[in-house]
Amino acid sequence: MIIDQMASRLALSIPYLMKLSSSASHRYKQYEIPKRTRGMRTIYHPARELKLVQRWLLRNVLISLPIHPAATAYQQNSTIKRNAEAHAASNYLLRVDFQDFFPSLRGADVLNVLIANRDRLANQPVSDLDIDFIRRIVCRFDALTIGAPTSPLISNAIMFDFDATWRRNAEAIGVTYTRYADDLYFSTIDPNVLSGLLKNLREYLRGISQPKLQINEAKTAFSSRKWRRLATGLVLTHDRKVSLGRHKKRMMKALVFRLTRHELNAVQLASLRGWISYASSIEPDFVARLQRKYALDFRLDETWRV
Repeated sequence: MIIDQMASRLALSIPYLMKLSSSASHRYKQYEIPKRTRGMRTIYHPARELKLVQRWLLRNVLISLPIHPAATAYQQNSTIKRNAEAHAASNYLLRVDFQDFFPSLRGADVLNVLIANRDRLANQPVSDLDIDFIRRIVCRFDALTIGAPTSPLISNAIMFDFDATWRRNAEAIGVTYTRYADDLYFSTIDPNVLSGLLKNLREYLRGISQPKLQINEAKTAFSSRKWRRLATGLVLTHDRKVSLGRHKKRMMKALVFRLTRHELNAVQLASLRGWISYASSIEPDFVARLQRKYALDFRLDETWRV
């Protein structure tokens, strides 16, 4: 059984693991971080002993769960740029956001995906006790939570059938579909298509009970080449490429200029270093131009000590 193997590999007793699973919901620390736009996001960080078990399950068991190719978040070699590039050639874009995505994925959804994939979870028999144990370890009050290392992969696995259905539905009408975590993106070169698709999506969600998902209507947005199109925070340009966007570039140029004048403190230096790393993965040519203009090499530690 998975519990026996875990106990052996982690040098923990089975009674301890069972006690841990029964009290898992109470072993989280709550804190808040600012959202990208407005407001705060609540994070529930698992205690060290719970995170140890979650990570073991992630590496040794849950990694075998199937993920649909349309799911572009939390995947190896998958980035926000890859998600955006899928829609760069389109004329029209629809973004749909799910409200309270992780908490909407309940213990019953976790149970269903584990049972459906029982034969691929481990190279040994997986008992009902194992499945119930996993459910309790990865859930907080019987729902997935932001902060647990297992939540991203499990959420993608739960959404496999949804992704397969909407990839198929989209392709049938000439639409490209991807999902980045709780954000759905639909794009097409044809006008007057996406509004009907959104209507069908709403009807579909009303008709299913698992997973029970609700659209955040305030974040539902249509855009076209006549206006600014954004996908996973990146700009889809008129020449059908992916860009950081003018605002981010201006901000980074200003910070680099201040860097050369010794005007950045330690916090600002760390922030700029993060932005440079991010920009290098999206528009490396822009970063190269910055380096040439200011005679810098962002790979060198000396650059960040000027």
